[in-house]
Amino acid sequence: TVTAAAERFTGPGDLLGITRDPASHKGDNGEVLVVGGGPYTGAPSLTARAALRTGADLVRVACPETVAREIQGFSADLIVRDLPGDRIGPNHLDRIRDLAAGNDVVVLGPGLGDGDGTADFVRAFLDEYDGRAVVDADALRVVPEVDTDADLICTPHQGELVGMGGETADDPDRRGDLARSFAAEIGHTLLVKGAYDVVTDGDAVRLNRTGNPGMTVGGTGDVLAGAVGALAAQTDAFDAAAVGAYVTGTAGDLVADERGYGLVATDLLDRLPEAMRDA
Repeated sequence: TVTAAAERFTGPGDLLGITRDPASHKGDNGEVLVVGGGPYTGAPSLTARAALRTGADLVRVACPETVAREIQGFSADLIVRDLPGDRIGPNHLDRIRDLAAGNDVVVLGPGLGDGDGTADFVRAFLDEYDGRAVVDADALRVVPEVDTDADLICTPHQGELVGMGGETADDPDRRGDLARSFAAEIGHTLLVKGAYDVVTDGDAVRLNRTGNPGMTVGGTGDVLAGAVGALAAQTDAFDAAAVGAYVTGTAGDLVADERGYGLVATDLLDRLPEAMRDA
């Protein structure tokens, strides 16, 4: 039935819950902190700019001082907070804890790299953080090890899901069942990226069919993490993941319709507002 399909698959109706008060002031529509960078500079920039394009009012980037100027150079719209050194590690915990307290959502992982010190930082941060966070990239592997009071949205591709200890399958229904079981086991929302994205909180399961093969290019996952982060400041974790998947895929489809499969991740950024409005 139409109703059953609407419950199973994401669609434009999911955007109806994302509204903006005409009387709202700066910051009322979400403040997002992106924690990342060091080995990579493009990833945290993509994530931060995607959060802005998906409706966040203020986006801050906490990154090592060695890449702060480069990340700031990608966009004058970002607020960059530099941290001593060239990698984020446990010595930055107090500073990032303080920054996180002033934001609605933290996006943790873009461009962090996989160093031992980075994993130790992620573990220590999540151990004491009790807010909402989107966890992506190299930060994902720490999540199953941590007993945290945080409300997490994890955004792995299928390989990262397996690295976390989950299972996957080719059949979308089977993938949904496996993802739901793993989400229930770890106690967090999962957005498993693929040709069909699977969104589950361990109870409900939604599938997203937007997107195209051109989006296998690097960086689209960073865009998705930022979009979900912005939405998570405005709605609950499960809906933020579902809408984020739908909107990011729609933005990719708008680019592909115009340019074909030679798209790059930065192409998606300017189409996110259109996807939010017209999808």
